[in-house]
Amino acid sequence: MLKKVALLLFSAVLIVSCSRGIAVAEDEEALPEMMGGVYSLGKPESLEDSFSYVFGYMLASSAGVYGEAFDYQYMARGILDYSSGASFFTDSEMSGIASEYQREAMALAQQHFSSVSRENLADAEEFLSINIQRNGVKSTESGLQYEVLKEGTGEHPDSNSTVTVHYRLTLLDGTLADSSYERGEPSVFNLQDVIPGFREGVMLMNEGARYRFWIHPDLGYGQNAPTGIQPNSLLIFDVYLMGIDD
Repeated sequence: MLKKVALLLFSAVLIVSCSRGIAVAEDEEALPEMMGGVYSLGKPESLEDSFSYVFGYMLASSAGVYGEAFDYQYMARGILDYSSGASFFTDSEMSGIASEYQREAMALAQQHFSSVSRENLADAEEFLSINIQRNGVKSTESGLQYEVLKEGTGEHPDSNSTVTVHYRLTLLDGTLADSSYERGEPSVFNLQDVIPGFREGVMLMNEGARYRFWIHPDLGYGQNAPTGIQPNSLLIFDVYLMGIDD
């Protein structure tokens, strides 16, 4: 089983290497005789063979997250050496190398995160400083900006209300980040469970109203944004308050 995984993974590595213009080493020791039949293999039919192929393909694919610092050839060599029982390093050395690389990768990731956070915050504040000058845009004391698209006629929710809303969330670059319309049904929220800017904005509305909110990062997700949204992103919500359930 392990030999099948190694064979198929190395096949994927060869393809990736060629696509990147990397010359694959022609070292007899690094390419055991078992490599000779890799390209003669057809599409796997059994579950075990299919899993072997998928495992190798996904491993090579996921390795790409490390960028140019990752060497696919050495990855393949490591798998083959494990299969044969050989290694360039002792177990202790390998543990140390993995730990050091992880520390460096985490430090670089944190630097990138901080840089993106600063840029997004600056972009948000610049946009809001201009947006507030538009006709129809108002601001609350907290800094929430909003525009009334259509007034409603019903009651106002309070901070503990459960509300039924349709909403669309877009980002500053126009990316659609979330939408109840796309899901085909409205969402139900208790206002205690949502971000501060959304809660404050919905409390300004009455049933049947449609508002647009521009939410500063401090009133939104801040640096703890969910997947698909960068840290300190400005949030733009279009909200239709359909009902209130106290």
